[in-house]
Amino acid sequence: MLTKRWATLERQRPQLKWVKWGEFAGAFFTAGGLVGMGTFWLGILLIIGFGIYGYSILSKPHD
Repeated sequence: MLTKRWATLERQRPQLKWVKWGEFAGAFFTAGGLVGMGTFWLGILLIIGFGIYGYSILSKPHD
C-alpha cells in the first residue's frame, strides 16, 4: 500500500502515476526473469528508467 504522502504527491504531479505503474511493470518483468521468462534485464531497465524519470519529476520545484 502506498503512503498518504505518495498519494498527495501524485495529486500534485500526475506524471508520478506513470512512474508507479512503470516500477510495478519492472518488478513484474524482473520476477518473471527470475522464474525463466527471459525478461530479467527488461525489468531492471524499466525499474532504473522509471526511477530516474520519477527522480527528475520530484527534483523539479512544484509551483
